[in-house]
Amino acid sequence: MNEYIMHLLLLSHAYVVPQLKRVCEWHLEHGLLTTENVIDVFQLALLCDFPRLSVMSHRMIMKHFKELYATEAWTAMKKSHPFLEKELRDSVFIEENTREERIRKRNEQRIYSQLYEAMEALVHICRDGCKTIGPHDKDLKPNHATCHYEACKGLESLIRHFAGCKLRVPGGCVHCKRMWQLLELHSRVCADSDQCRVPLCRNFKEKMEKQSKKDEVRWKLLVKNVLETKKIGGSPFFLPVTSTVVS
Repeated sequence: MNEYIMHLLLLSHAYVVPQLKRVCEWHLEHGLLTTENVIDVFQLALLCDFPRLSVMSHRMIMKHFKELYATEAWTAMKKSHPFLEKELRDSVFIEENTREERIRKRNEQRIYSQLYEAMEALVHICRDGCKTIGPHDKDLKPNHATCHYEACKGLESLIRHFAGCKLRVPGGCVHCKRMWQLLELHSRVCADSDQCRVPLCRNFKEKMEKQSKKDEVRWKLLVKNVLETKKIGGSPFFLPVTSTVVS
């Protein structure tokens, strides 16, 4: 059957034998369609109006494009059906770009989600305290309760580093730079800096007025993306008392 499948498929179309056509399609769908014959099957499916078979063949060509592109069958198709060959190459290019774009957007969404979680944990530490770090007016108990903020552990280490780093100026330390950026991002989504317990929130609010348009546009875009990712509402996270973080 494997040896004569292409001939039988063509004959089923030429002599209008639907039963033979269905048998040929079934065998191709269940094992006889391979990388060795898929290019020929694809062309024949288009020529003889086998829509289901053409779709299956096209999917296999997309999946094994690099392997098939170097074959004699591809070279022969390029000579006999140059427009079809070009359409296949274009569809592969579009598919790759679409896949890369999906990956890029997924990675961006993950970063925006992580930023949101970090800001949420920052407010939690500054407002409620967490284990061994928090506002000076809180009675911190390391084993009091399990923290439900996943970003808390990493942020706690970052805050401790930030508090003791000798190069804390922006740009002087890569870890401190992350902390400065997180504090500024927080200030831009904070509903009320007067009631906010996160340090430097008001300072960054005032700093915004002196920023260049280029920086302002960049920050606004970041804030927009983070807000769209998690739909942050600022005010529920803050208490009407100003305090500082101690370690």
